[in-house]
Amino acid sequence: MKSIVVFLFVVIAFQGFSQQWVDSLKVARKAYKNKQYDKANKYYRSAQNLAPKNIDLSEEIAQSTYRSRDFENAEKVYQQAASEKKNKTEKAKIQHNLGNTRMKKKDYSGAIDAYKESLRNNPNDQETQYNLSEAIRQKKQETEKKNNNQGQNGNNPSQNQGNSSANSSGNSGKSGNEKKSGGNLPNRQADKMLDDLTRQEADTRRRIANGQNKSTNNSKTGKNW
Repeated sequence: MKSIVVFLFVVIAFQGFSQQWVDSLKVARKAYKNKQYDKANKYYRSAQNLAPKNIDLSEEIAQSTYRSRDFENAEKVYQQAASEKKNKTEKAKIQHNLGNTRMKKKDYSGAIDAYKESLRNNPNDQETQYNLSEAIRQKKQETEKKNNNQGQNGNNPSQNQGNSSANSSGNSGKSGNEKKSGGNLPNRQADKMLDDLTRQEADTRRRIANGQNKSTNNSKTGKNW
């Protein structure tokens, strides 16, 4: 009698445990359908943890991770799934999706490798063929852009030297400081103007003083104002 009770308890517990992962899977698929990808990913992973060992939800987990734009983790899940798949058609599909994930990361070399692997398992997939050609095109543009930038950076020092030599020879009438001053006068010219204004002010004061001395019939003091 006791053994029967224990057996029934185990059966009920197992059924409840099984129902948990099924419920999580239902929630996950509903959330995915409603484009709630973060929620879907959470429940897919929960379902996978609770599910029997023969249940593989890796593709759905990867797809929800991809849709939530977590491309780093999506790539890891696709890589793991691709290594475990034996069926060529399934492996080709996962490698195709792995290539798409790497394209989102702008890892064009990695995407090319994934698409090639997909085509090894399914050579007639036209969508993968197109994506491979696009990855190759993007990789070529990236390489050309990098080469152009390196070429421009390499030419800058000689260009700067040419500009500096032109300034020292062709623009001998203007110093570098004059260009950088934003229209301010050079120091020597500013000092000269200040001296002129000081002298003019002194002359004005002297004339006023002389006029006052004449009106009061006072003698000159000889003092400069």
